Amino acid sequence: MGLLIWIRNEVKTTDVPAQTYVDSPDNNPTYFPSDAMDIASIPGLPPAFRAQLQALCGSPTSALCPEIFSQNWGLRKEHYTGPLEVKTHLILSVCIISTMVFDMMDQPYARSLVQCDVPVNTTEGAEFSGSKLCGNRLHVIGVGAEVSGWGQSFGNAGRLFITLFLSGLADYGRRRAALLGQFLATLSAVLFASAQFLPTSLSFPSYIIAKGLQGMSGIGILQEIITGDVALQLNDTVAVYGRRQVLHSCILVMIVPINLYVQWVEMTDFTYISTVVVVLNLSALTLLSLFFPETLVSKKEKKDIRQFSILGLVKDEMQNFRSLIQSHDYISFRMAEEVVSKMAALDAIGLAFLMANFNFSQFDALVFTSLPAILGGVSLSWVVPWMCRRFGHKVVMKSCILYYRLSGCLLAFLQPFSLLGIPMPLIGLAFHLPLSGIQAVGQGIEIRLVRQENNAKFQAMCQMLGFLCGSITSGLYPQLFNAEASTYGGKVLPYAVSAFINAFSIPVFLFFTGPMMLAECEKVDKEASAKAL
Repeated sequence: MGLLIWIRNEVKTTDVPAQTYVDSPDNNPTYFPSDAMDIASIPGLPPAFRAQLQALCGSPTSALCPEIFSQNWGLRKEHYTGPLEVKTHLILSVCIISTMVFDMMDQPYARSLVQCDVPVNTTEGAEFSGSKLCGNRLHVIGVGAEVSGWGQSFGNAGRLFITLFLSGLADYGRRRAALLGQFLATLSAVLFASAQFLPTSLSFPSYIIAKGLQGMSGIGILQEIITGDVALQLNDTVAVYGRRQVLHSCILVMIVPINLYVQWVEMTDFTYISTVVVVLNLSALTLLSLFFPETLVSKKEKKDIRQFSILGLVKDEMQNFRSLIQSHDYISFRMAEEVVSKMAALDAIGLAFLMANFNFSQFDALVFTSLPAILGGVSLSWVVPWMCRRFGHKVVMKSCILYYRLSGCLLAFLQPFSLLGIPMPLIGLAFHLPLSGIQAVGQGIEIRLVRQENNAKFQAMCQMLGFLCGSITSGLYPQLFNAEASTYGGKVLPYAVSAFINAFSIPVFLFFTGPMMLAECEKVDKEASAKAL
């Protein structure tokens, strides 16, 4: 009975009829011949059931011989979460958790490192400065944003570097690449934890270098590559990615409350948390070295490490990108538009601006910027698709894109003000919430222009441009941001620079990318009209 319950739980109710999988080994990599079943070939089989299944399916004359068993139950090897998937998912999850805990301390930890001559007010109910070594709150916010910005800049530079050659390095062995990445992440965690015990002249460089090494680890990219390997080996890509998504959701449920707690308690001593980060990274490195399997099993695909060349990989990748840009008009103009958009991004100073100019606590700044975007984005994501169906993709996409960019440029100059007690940064966020569904519609149109065969390289180029621009803007805007500014010009300066850059995206859309996108929108509208008839 236990065996049957286990089978019932493992079998997918929406599976393809089993006979399509048992007719021939040519179209079924998990083909079960009608003879004695190799019980050891089924991964994830509980030991208690092994003997029972051997007795039931041990010969062709068994009541439950493999063919009958498959036809009645839909049993196939890939129905089981085998040791390969369990090991890779769990070990990589430890790596991801350590990175997420690292990231959630980013700006609060940077502020805690700031020192100045103003003593901290320890009186009960006194204003929290953000540092145990400096009582000047605005100075702490400003310097903390600058240090955090440089850290993010180095982190993005590291991600850009690793993206250029990681996929090539992984062809020489996934395990080797994962070990190298986690070693860099562990070294990063050690430097990160050490920063709080060093003098200012060393603590800031230690923090910045740690963020750069973390970016170079490339664990997130490696997880995508390794998950793809496992999914193909188990011949069940949807289920493998689905289980990974469930695992990631569980991790977020655990990590997000911790992040909110760290912001809420206004912590200045990060000794215990940084120790946890180091322990997590060391544990991940140990698990990788002792238990992580090599998921690149094909000798034809695996290259000789002795032939590995970083410069060669980077050169090949850049040549591929160059040829694509030269041969595809839309992609070339879209890359220019992407550069303008990313260079105008002010993510590095958003929270610090609210804290300095509207006296928000770090917890309030995080909640008031994150929750509306998350909840509003989910609840209003239907608006743009509905408008496209109602009024046509061409009209709606042109109107929404121009509204978003023009309003963004105008609102930038109103950021230091409030309306009815509500800060303009939050009002601007509310103005753009109804457009939360535009990205999905835009991607659907864009893939028709880019074409599937070019999409992987196109997405890689967009990601690399994001890292490149992020490495610049994360250092630039915190330098322009002055938390202690008392004049309008001093407060609005970083937003004015962003608006000036963002303004270039309007003519690029009107004269280059826009006409091609809108022509494709017109085709979509005609296809929709034809289907409706």
